[in-house]
Amino acid sequence: MKRFALPLAALLAVAPAAARADERPYAFTYEPVVSAEGETELEVYETWVRPHGAPASQGTFEHQLEVGRGITGALTLSGYAVFRTTPDKNFEASAFKLEGKYKLLDAASAPVDLVLYLEGEKEVVDDKPWAIEQKLIFGRTYGRFGWAVNLIAEQEWPSGGGTETKFGWSAGMSLEPLQGVRLGVESLGERKKGPGEPAEFSTSVGPAAVFTLPFGGKALNSSWLIVGAQFGLNDASDDVQLRAVLGCDF
Repeated sequence: MKRFALPLAALLAVAPAAARADERPYAFTYEPVVSAEGETELEVYETWVRPHGAPASQGTFEHQLEVGRGITGALTLSGYAVFRTTPDKNFEASAFKLEGKYKLLDAASAPVDLVLYLEGEKEVVDDKPWAIEQKLIFGRTYGRFGWAVNLIAEQEWPSGGGTETKFGWSAGMSLEPLQGVRLGVESLGERKKGPGEPAEFSTSVGPAAVFTLPFGGKALNSSWLIVGAQFGLNDASDDVQLRAVLGCDF
């Protein structure tokens, strides 16, 4: 699986784009949008991470399957099944997540679009923690140009006791040079502090893009491929993070 996931995503990326390109152009940053009422969204994530100073052979894959549903025009609920491939394990379940997004402000009647985000996660590997993540997602699109910012807080409770806290951001800007293609750049930052440990700060930056895909016909409202990369800027950051997201809604 880890040999073929990203090459497959790269192959799909060169497919001709269809007429729409309103899906998010960022691999790691959320835009302040929710699904329409009654709309179902399906996304498959493939993420490869190479830790700082490690060779490529020590990189790990995370595989995620997300199913989301527009409950109302303002509320979307999603569930994730998360798996991983490591140098020691070919494939194993790693976590389950539930996510809610609520659109509080709309740019049609406010200065920005604003979405509130809440996620609960239970890991089933390593120290098997519970975690809760909150995000304030805001931004705006002006014709072919758009931007988005996520302010992030997370609390994690490892099985050994104590609380690990994380505070951070992700932010991006994007441009639509061609119909069906949006190109962007995004940055991530995080301050993490584990129980009895000093605080650690990591940051990264890299490109991202979304391609609207020409398959699905009338069965799908739209389908898309998102690709992105992040390159670490300090010793506490992963050297490389690569992500491809293949999705559709119907």
